[in-house]
Amino acid sequence: MRKKTLLRLVGLILGLMALTSCATTGENYAELTAQGVDVFAGKNWNAPRRNNMYDRWEFNADGTFHFWHVHHGEALDRGLYHYELKQGILTAVKDGTEEHGTYTYTFSGKTVTLTPVEQEEQGGTEHAASGGHQMGALPEATVTFTHAR
Repeated sequence: MRKKTLLRLVGLILGLMALTSCATTGENYAELTAQGVDVFAGKNWNAPRRNNMYDRWEFNADGTFHFWHVHHGEALDRGLYHYELKQGILTAVKDGTEEHGTYTYTFSGKTVTLTPVEQEEQGGTEHAASGGHQMGALPEATVTFTHAR
């Protein structure tokens, strides 16, 4: 009898540990952003898939992100970018080039929506027909990325 009780107790503890670890992955990005936390650091974000393609941004803790364009499962290197977060604005600059983008960002659950600052200043927030951007390039229209592992 004691053996069954002990096994049940161990099972209960393991189950609670599993639930607790799952609960910590549901971060509230909007709240963390308001607290000044770099919510991009250490996270990967995927743009919507279209025609077996999507873009993936892999953010590092050092203020950089790697841009990959995934085409039919093959990751094509689009380069290393530096990024800066200031007052709800994300600025991305490709190393060694003048290529850059400036975006407002908003979070909803496990998604982040990037809107080019120029587009927002003009009052337009429509999503481009391509799913928000030209694949393999920095977004020129609003696009929503999903948090990926």
